[in-house]
Amino acid sequence: MARVHRYHLDRDGHSVTVRPGHAARDIELLVDGKVVGYRRGSAKGPAVLAAELPGDPPRPFTVTIDPPSPSGSVPVCAMHIDGQVLRVPPVPPGPPASAQHAPRSADGPFGPVRWVRRLLRRRLRHGLHRL
Repeated sequence: MARVHRYHLDRDGHSVTVRPGHAARDIELLVDGKVVGYRRGSAKGPAVLAAELPGDPPRPFTVTIDPPSPSGSVPVCAMHIDGQVLRVPPVPPGPPASAQHAPRSADGPFGPVRWVRRLLRRRLRHGLHRL
């Protein structure tokens, strides 16, 4: 089973992301791309991180991540805010959908320029300085 690299939820115009680290229980909590909470270590039981959503007044919340079961299922991540419990869905590894670009054509936007540079490099490498 592939390891889940992050959990993400948009709440009241703010981005909340939870990223488990490489170690078993290292966890980062990000709000709007900034690290606001961090847990390091290998504690038993669910991991709990507390932070605040920016605003006037700031809104405190907590995030809990249950440890993975021995069967290897995906851990459950939940956000507790304003008396509600929201499930934070896992996001597949890789760049976000907005960062993915359309595939380039065979030439690509820099294809001809690269071809000319490669040709010049080959000629210089092989001692053919005259074109």
